Amino acid sequence: MHASSCFQINGQFIKLGPRHAGRIVTAVVIEDTHFRILHGEDELAVRPRKNPGLITRLYVNGMGTKRDCQGSPDGKPSKNS
Repeated sequence: MHASSCFQINGQFIKLGPRHAGRIVTAVVIEDTHFRILHGEDELAVRPRKNPGLITRLYVNGMGTKRDCQGSPDGKPSKNS
C-alpha cells in the first residue's frame, strides 16, 4: 500500500488511515456489496463497493509486485502486458 494508506480498486479510492500506512495489503476479497482488505489473516477494513459491476481486469503495481503478474485463470501473462 502507498505510504498515504490509499489505493485504488475498480476505479474506487480506498483510504485505510494512517495506522495502516506502509503495510502491504496481501489480499482484497471482492464480494457483491463490499471489499474486504486483508494483511495476512488480519482484516484491515471492510469498505462498501460503489460500482457493483463486474471486474474484468487486474493490474497490480507497487512495492513487491511483478510487472508481468496478471489475473488470468491460467496464471499466464496476457499478450497486452
